[in-house]
Amino acid sequence: MTRLREALSGLAEEAPLVSLADAAIAGHRRRRRATMAATTVATVAALVASAAVATVVWPRGAHPAAPQRADTVADLPDGKVGALGYGYKTPCDVSADQQVINCRVQEWRVVTRAGTTYRVPQALVNTRKGDRGPIAISRDGRMLAYYSREAQAHVVRDLTTGTVTTSPFKVKEEQIQIGSQLVVSDDGRYVGFDPRVGSKKDTGLLIDMRTGKTVPVPDKFEIISIKGGVAELVRYVKTDMWLMPVTGGGKPVRFDGTFIHFSEIAPDGRTLVADDFKDKNPALTVLDAKTGRIVRKVPIRGLPKGGGFHGASVWQSPSEVVILSDGKKAGTYAVDIETGKARQVADFGRTDNLILPGKAGGK
Repeated sequence: MTRLREALSGLAEEAPLVSLADAAIAGHRRRRRATMAATTVATVAALVASAAVATVVWPRGAHPAAPQRADTVADLPDGKVGALGYGYKTPCDVSADQQVINCRVQEWRVVTRAGTTYRVPQALVNTRKGDRGPIAISRDGRMLAYYSREAQAHVVRDLTTGTVTTSPFKVKEEQIQIGSQLVVSDDGRYVGFDPRVGSKKDTGLLIDMRTGKTVPVPDKFEIISIKGGVAELVRYVKTDMWLMPVTGGGKPVRFDGTFIHFSEIAPDGRTLVADDFKDKNPALTVLDAKTGRIVRKVPIRGLPKGGGFHGASVWQSPSEVVILSDGKKAGTYAVDIETGKARQVADFGRTDNLILPGKAGGK
């Protein structure tokens, strides 16, 4: 059980049932069932106090989970291929009544911003025990991180230069468990690896890909992103955020409320957005990352019917943050944090097994 799932369970015990029977809980329950079926994934967002704006471009009309013949998709080649738009895990074979038959056919694929799809056979899909091996894409799409069974370590590929870095820090495959999570920094220097999110025994690590040195992550915290030498960590229920240097140190900030689905720090270097867990209506809560106070709450307008707020990520502009929404037209939307107006950035058809730039891969 991940920290976020533990948070949801704890809130369910404390709050009236009627206030919890909302789309947020349903979404997380779907994700929990998907994880146990070994089909999983994708969630939450990236980091740090920077004035730079990252504009992420995803092609429209993409349907990442659609079955595709393996022999029609080329393997990811060595060298330069260009920045990535997204990644996805192909589905298991299922029977006519939707029962899982075979998950050995699954594989990771990535799609460049130019629209070319590649298989990533080097990336571990599932462990021998059937647990999911996550991948991660940096917020600018340049870096792809994954676990290599052959190297027994994590690998980061810079897809704009062709550089490949294999971590000197070895990780046994059996350490990757249910709910394992992976994050990669924009420069590819650091990888955040959590063997099993929420486990007190197997806590997360920040791995220096050049030296192999590691810094432990407190077991109550989940790694959201790494940028500029700082890792964004979140603890749910009594919601805290910790902007921790990759060398360790710093201290958490307590938020005034219970929030999930955090974005990275805004271009103003101070605020970020999150989802108020107890609010059943799709809305952004703008938070002050330094004091923990609520700046304002903005209802989201323009999502498809039935669409909910299922994760924030990078900033499309100084006033727009990208969120993930499901429903009949699942995809990403840029939401104005002043007006709440949403405009679609990409239509992925569905959100299962989808990896977006700047979002922690896993769970």
